[in-house]
Amino acid sequence: MTATQPTPPRTARLAVALLALGHGAESLLAGGTHNRGTARRPISDARRPISRRRTHHLGATPPSSSSSQTEEETDAQIRDRILAEIDSGLRTYAKSDVDLADYGEPEDALALEDDDDGAIDAATLGQWDDSDLKDKFDYEWDPDEGDEDPNNLDPQYDYVGVRHDEEGNEIGYDPMFGPSNPIDSRTILNPPDSYVIDERTRDDRLVPQDFPDGDPEREENAKIVALRKSLGQVETYTDEYLQMEVPRRTAKWHGYPEQLSYPKKDYMNNRFTKPEDRTDFDALGPARARKVAVQLARAKNNEWLPAGTSEAYLSSKTAIYKEKGIITGSTLKGDVDPDIAKRIRPALDTLGDVVELLSIEAGTVFRFKYHGLIKNKRGMAAWTGTLIRDCDVDCTGVVFETGHRKRDPAYDGGSHWYGPY
Repeated sequence: MTATQPTPPRTARLAVALLALGHGAESLLAGGTHNRGTARRPISDARRPISRRRTHHLGATPPSSSSSQTEEETDAQIRDRILAEIDSGLRTYAKSDVDLADYGEPEDALALEDDDDGAIDAATLGQWDDSDLKDKFDYEWDPDEGDEDPNNLDPQYDYVGVRHDEEGNEIGYDPMFGPSNPIDSRTILNPPDSYVIDERTRDDRLVPQDFPDGDPEREENAKIVALRKSLGQVETYTDEYLQMEVPRRTAKWHGYPEQLSYPKKDYMNNRFTKPEDRTDFDALGPARARKVAVQLARAKNNEWLPAGTSEAYLSSKTAIYKEKGIITGSTLKGDVDPDIAKRIRPALDTLGDVVELLSIEAGTVFRFKYHGLIKNKRGMAAWTGTLIRDCDVDCTGVVFETGHRKRDPAYDGGSHWYGPY
């Protein structure tokens, strides 16, 4: 290397040397006589197969005649030897010594022969803009903007309507899947003619005449055309997929937009609160609105019933007992003879909090408010009568009152929200 040519880095020189070895370049140490002043061999000479046998440098002891074979070098030894020769200057490689264009496959060879010519090319997709983020385009029907429903029937045409059979049933109706007759209320009976022959748009100067002026066939032909239109026959064809007759002229169905939320309704819908008494939660703010809502919930007047409605309803249910003077069937307390109550105290202590003495009727009928399980009500009543008789008290009947409680939700699968219990 000359003094003016910069010395390439060690890693770069190693890479160039390995590329040369990949082409089967011969070691530049020919005959073991390389030194620093040895001229670089042409690259054409260096591409002869390289010997993998150990080479001997200048001044090294030649192999003895007794060594008939030499050791084979491993890849690691070849690498270390090449690096040592680069460091010592015995190998002088530059990037220009190896043509990198000879390595790898050409670009055309990477293309597959069965490439799809109709595949999507990213270069032809265009550019993104704000319109790509819109959920509806300008030409789409948007009912929220007040657009007219395109599914409405055009009044200038006549339509078939729903057809029925001789028994009055809708033709093609299925109880499970509903109507299925292709000839329905959107089938047009008098479809529009081509603008070339339509009476409103035709130009006789441009359309060839079927009959000359004054020909009587012209009037007769007009009558035939009018008769055919008055018959109201549906023009049909056989669909190749459905294999059935379908109408050729129908009003286009545009469908309806997908419903993404429930329709908005008035906040006071289905409420008993008068409009002047309602609470405006929107004007209170989140914190105050929550506090007022809790207050209303605790007052059992959650904007559904006016104040006092529940109390008046319950009073009407118990008014009959006070009116008739009969308390049986309610949980109202009546007269209790203290002497009899004292005598049955052992039975009451045995029952504990399960029952509560309400009244003693006629001295032998005992009314209790029962707090136990409904499924044990009859058995507990029979056992209570036995306990009272064990106290030497005459007992002809035991009545357990449970009020409105008819079942035990927590034990027999009842609903906690159906009350009261």
